[in-house]
Order: sequence, then C-alpha cells, then structure tokens
Amino acid sequence: MKNLFLIIITVLSFSCKAQEYPLNTDPSEIPNNAYLKDMNNELDKYVGLWKGTWNGKTLYIEFKKLKHYSSIPGDTHPYYTDVIFGERKVVSANGTVEIDRITNFDNQGPEIRGIFGSLVNGNWKRFYFYPKNMCGKSAALDITNFTGNQMTLHFEYMPSIYKEDCIHNSYVDQHGDFPINFPKDIVLTKQ
Repeated sequence: MKNLFLIIITVLSFSCKAQEYPLNTDPSEIPNNAYLKDMNNELDKYVGLWKGTWNGKTLYIEFKKLKHYSSIPGDTHPYYTDVIFGERKVVSANGTVEIDRITNFDNQGPEIRGIFGSLVNGNWKRFYFYPKNMCGKSAALDITNFTGNQMTLHFEYMPSIYKEDCIHNSYVDQHGDFPINFPKDIVLTKQ
C-alpha cells in the first residue's frame, strides 16, 4: 500500500510538472490551462521598488512577479503565465502625493504590464503602460539600459483613437498632451 501511495504521488507530481513550460514558449503550442513559468528566474531582477526623479518630482514604481491567467485573443486557449505587473506613485517637489497606485496595488488590472521584447529595438525590453482614466491612451515603456540596480525607461505613446467624449480633450487642446504625469525618459534605482 505504501508503494502504491508513492507511485500515485510521483505520477501526480509528474503530471503537474508536465503542464509547466518555459516562459518563452509560444502559447499556441501548449495545452489548455498550462503554465508558462519563469523557470530561470528571468523576471526576478525587475521585482521590487524603483525610484527616480524628473522635474523636481519623484517617481516610484513597484514591480511584482505574479502568476496571471491569460488566453489567446478571442478568449480561446486559456493558460497561465508569470508576468511583471507594476503600479506607480508620483510625489511633487513639495511632498504632495499626486498619484498613489502602489498603496492599493491592483493585481488584476495594473497600470504597467510586461515584460516583452521591444518592437523598436530587439535588445530592449518593454512594459506596456495603461494609465488610468486617460480615455484609453497607452504607452510603451522601453528599458533602454539595465545595469545592476539601475534601469532607464523611455516613454512613447502607442497609437490610439480619438474619443470625442474624453474628459481630457480641453487639456490636450491647451497643453498639447494628456495629463499622464510620467517622464519621457527616467533613470530608476532599485531601493
């Protein structure tokens, strides 16, 4: 009986492991509900709290590695994958907190998601940035340099449609940009 129990545990353990695949595996080549796992801890270097300054403001970004449910577009072929999710906090020069999404970190729909290969430069890594309440405006955050405990992010808008009912249209007309509150380029240091 003891040997049968060990065989069952071994088979169950093997079955669970058989459903795990390396992170860079094409999702269309895995069975439903499989797990694209960060087996080599490639994402760990991004995890943590990062800090940088621009125009007198301080930007904090917290990155977490989470197991996330996903599917091929059209909500077909479900699978799980390890991802980096991030939220930000912006503090003005006088100490006023302008944005704080870190305190209530959204594990399901965060502002920052990644990490992906950059379409601009194959050597860069990319996060996608979906700032809340910006009428669907989104951006790419390309990591143009990563050395030890520092990374440089470059902000670039993604193509989007114009929404006539966007609450920020008059601001955009007056200032030529959305009130995104994010620098064009910033060096972040891991805390």
